[in-house]
Amino acid sequence: MKYDFQPFLHSNNSSQTDLSIPELSDGFDLSLDAPGEGFTPTSFYTKKLPVGRYAIHISMKATAHIDQLFLFTGRKLLREIISMKKGEYYQQTFYQSVAEIIPRYHETVIPVENLFFTYCTHQPDAIELGTCYAEPADDIPVVYLCGDSTVTDQSSEVPYHPGTCYSSWGQSLPAFLRGTIAVENQAHCGLTTETFRSEGHMDIVKKHIRPRDFCLFQFGHNDQKLSHLLANQEYPVNLKRYVAEVKAAGAIPVLVTSLGRNIWKPDGTYNDLLAEHAQAVKDVAEETSISYIDLHQLSMDFMKEHGMEASCGYFHPGDYTHTNEYGSYLFASFIAQELQRLYPEVFTQMAKPVAFTPPAHLWETLEKKNNNRAKGAEQKEQFDNMEKSTSALLEALQTAKKNPA
Repeated sequence: MKYDFQPFLHSNNSSQTDLSIPELSDGFDLSLDAPGEGFTPTSFYTKKLPVGRYAIHISMKATAHIDQLFLFTGRKLLREIISMKKGEYYQQTFYQSVAEIIPRYHETVIPVENLFFTYCTHQPDAIELGTCYAEPADDIPVVYLCGDSTVTDQSSEVPYHPGTCYSSWGQSLPAFLRGTIAVENQAHCGLTTETFRSEGHMDIVKKHIRPRDFCLFQFGHNDQKLSHLLANQEYPVNLKRYVAEVKAAGAIPVLVTSLGRNIWKPDGTYNDLLAEHAQAVKDVAEETSISYIDLHQLSMDFMKEHGMEASCGYFHPGDYTHTNEYGSYLFASFIAQELQRLYPEVFTQMAKPVAFTPPAHLWETLEKKNNNRAKGAEQKEQFDNMEKSTSALLEALQTAKKNPA
């Protein structure tokens, strides 16, 4: 069955029922405080369809030269960053998973019932769409993502700006995966190895995961704020349980060490706050005989090479943990390279990174530094917002270590 795409009106979200929840739509949120500059997203969606795995066929033509175009599917999953010449045609097929989700600020499972694609460019009138539709593709494998705010599908302000939006490596990973494979991101802000299970997110993964699928786990940023989830406490225990469950489903678990924070000591040396949790991941991988991706080391190496100031351009303004689009694209490229190295027989078609780097002194050039993470009094919201304050973060980590479980 074919599902045609039709225009999705952001200004009319309130009349589209649950599609006003960004995680159920295209991931662009009109309620967020916007920087006042950037791209207005142009989005399209299908009618309601069942949970499953789908192929999204997109075709378009440029009626004028387009300097830069960001193409997303689903809830702002980055697919391509391209330029187009006048008269140039673009055709591509992407693969998308559709499953339930527990959105941010919600406690119940809600089904995702529509497919989306979005383009952002300064020249939206220069895009002429061809035939765009989705169709079932049940046999494709899926890469499930489980983790915290550095992995989750972050919502973007409108207008969209790659330097001021929040974006995780999980959102940009699809930009590097070619061929018949999809990504299902069940990670959420503020979660630990404990709350990912207790809030019901792992239940969704277990419901849909199949043999041949992959399941990546990256936690640690929030676990280390709680004494009972320290690296020598329940953190590795929880990881082992996840690994066992994925193996029991016939799927392939992969552990990922925590993305490094851009935090430095007063003497100018890098401050590695996640070393113990990163080592715990490696130990669990060895003990359970599975693969791991050392994103912690890869990201630290990058930041040490470029220094704190230059590295800031890859993070959301004023934040030293959560990346913007530049950072998510960079760190997703590391994940993709490692997946291809570890499983070359599966990840046979991988896109090479394009030139996409932040302008110098990005933070200083922005007129407004938005903080769209201040809502909510729950532990997960407090943990997520804490990453904005280095002093609050350090205090929480010290408290956890002083009060072991």
